[in-house]
Amino acid sequence: MNRHTIVTRLNKNSILYFILLAGVISLFATCKNTPTEKVIDNDIEDSDAIELVFEEIDDYTESIPSKISLTTSDNFRFTRNLNTYNQNYFRNPFDSAIYVSGTFCELRGNHFHGGLDIRTGGREGWSVLAVADGYVERVKVSTKGYGRVVYIRHTNGYTSVYGHLKSFNGPLANYVKEAQYKSRKFEIELYPKAGEIKVTKGQNFAVSGNTGGSGGPHLHFEIRNPKGKSTNPLLHGLPVVDNMKPEIKRVSVYERNKESLYTEGNYPYTTMSRWSDYLKSTKTLNLKPGNYSFGLYTDDYFTDKQNVLGINYCWLTANGKLLYQYQIETFDFTQGRYIYTHTDPYLKWKDKKTYFRLFKEKFNPLPYYKQNQEGEIYLEDGDSVQMKLFIQDYAGNTDSSSWIVVGDTSGKKLNNLTSQNFEEKHRIGANGGSFTFFEWSVSVTKKAVYHPFDFKVSIKPRKDKMLSKTLQMHYGYTPLHTYINVKYTVPPKWLAYGNKLCAVSFDGKRTYYEGGSVKGNILSFRTRSLGEYAITYDNESPVIKKVKFGHNFRFKATDNLSGISKIRCSLNDKWILAEYEPKTNSIWGEIPAWIKKGSHKFKLTVTDAKGNKAEYQNNLTL
Repeated sequence: MNRHTIVTRLNKNSILYFILLAGVISLFATCKNTPTEKVIDNDIEDSDAIELVFEEIDDYTESIPSKISLTTSDNFRFTRNLNTYNQNYFRNPFDSAIYVSGTFCELRGNHFHGGLDIRTGGREGWSVLAVADGYVERVKVSTKGYGRVVYIRHTNGYTSVYGHLKSFNGPLANYVKEAQYKSRKFEIELYPKAGEIKVTKGQNFAVSGNTGGSGGPHLHFEIRNPKGKSTNPLLHGLPVVDNMKPEIKRVSVYERNKESLYTEGNYPYTTMSRWSDYLKSTKTLNLKPGNYSFGLYTDDYFTDKQNVLGINYCWLTANGKLLYQYQIETFDFTQGRYIYTHTDPYLKWKDKKTYFRLFKEKFNPLPYYKQNQEGEIYLEDGDSVQMKLFIQDYAGNTDSSSWIVVGDTSGKKLNNLTSQNFEEKHRIGANGGSFTFFEWSVSVTKKAVYHPFDFKVSIKPRKDKMLSKTLQMHYGYTPLHTYINVKYTVPPKWLAYGNKLCAVSFDGKRTYYEGGSVKGNILSFRTRSLGEYAITYDNESPVIKKVKFGHNFRFKATDNLSGISKIRCSLNDKWILAEYEPKTNSIWGEIPAWIKKGSHKFKLTVTDAKGNKAEYQNNLTL
């Protein structure tokens, strides 16, 4: 062999069939019966911050040898980072036991989850309590992201965050409502002066809800350090029930062929089930000689299997030596989209399962890893490597698995990705690139790509209600980090639609508004997703339906395409506060107490993103 490898030569007249699994003692928390609930939370803090400064952080107590021995060793012992957080400073944000529906930095589609999701029994209205003394440093009301959210600065320099709130209480509620009326805006972001709105430990300052990007009632909770990075709330001593271990579900195997990554968006691969012969100690995985790495599909649970959670600790060894480790206890929110370098986007798209790579590539800037040999093994004919995988949740509950990989010229050849037929392809390098394809022009910036790739395009038939034919813009599973710019040359006869022209994308039978503006005969828009695109127009006004009309009012407002972007409610032509929840298409409010009795002119105006308006007017007698 001409390079250092993690292998042991097999006797070619014998085949090794053994797997030795190390037993690991689990920590168990006491369990208490509680109603189960499934909350699908797609929340992400409202932020378009893309320009990142990476700071390498070395939190690890274990050193990695520069060279791995070729001999087999069973003496590996994994270690966790030392927990140095004060265990008694923060209290529970509820006056009840904490049951979890989402863990810190679990994998959430296009971002890492920034905090802890605490269950509220499927209901809104729980009293939310300050976890320590401090003052409100930021408060926001939004129809997206964390919805109603409060940031409390504490005397130790940390900040606690409470998201998806239904309402605020006391001085905070008055402060926000006054600011909304002053600015004549429902959605608002405020930064009170230090100490202006003080809270004490255990004070009820808000009520739990389901606002913003929440998929069900719960409290999103974070503890951010003085540098603004989120930390795992469970490491601060909050008492949480966790009596179930994580489970290794499947292991993926990759042949590290970079050209395949560039041309198809992934490496040749195969996957192994937990119940396969390879992971049940009855069969070796024979692969053709080459370079290989691995991936993992896993779930964690706390008290029930209705709530699927994520793990924060993982170790992978080869012949008893550490090949890779992953420990995440702090998180820089602006790095959330780099989840695409941590996970396998192709398998997420193909199998609907989130595998994360058990190797860190050069285009992954996240600081959570230690690895040797770039997280890969090299097999020559007759070589054997015993792989062992350990995962652990915050409480120390552990699962493990092992398998043996053998280099064999007649062994298994890994799958290439299923290719689609495209009319053209354009290699986008590390510095980005641009090209024109029929009426379409695409410009990819340097920061939009994680690695070079072949940008493939084709024209497909026109879909119903579309003006243009469909552009198949590469694979839908290939991620972009920042936005790319797309332009379409508009035919003269379409210009009559003016600013109602727009771009849309498709995901199966669903159509998504992508926006766009017209200048001359060019429609320009930007996107952070690839897949099918077309040009259409939106000249339909939203629809308003009355639900309740009186001192308390409620309406339903829907739109056909571009979505509701602006709501204005007035009484006698003077602005009054109306709240809006896109998930339920609901608009509601209360006539202010200072309005005198009598007959008043009520007016509600709803405007979509393309400027189409709908109005409801009526006389209101108080």
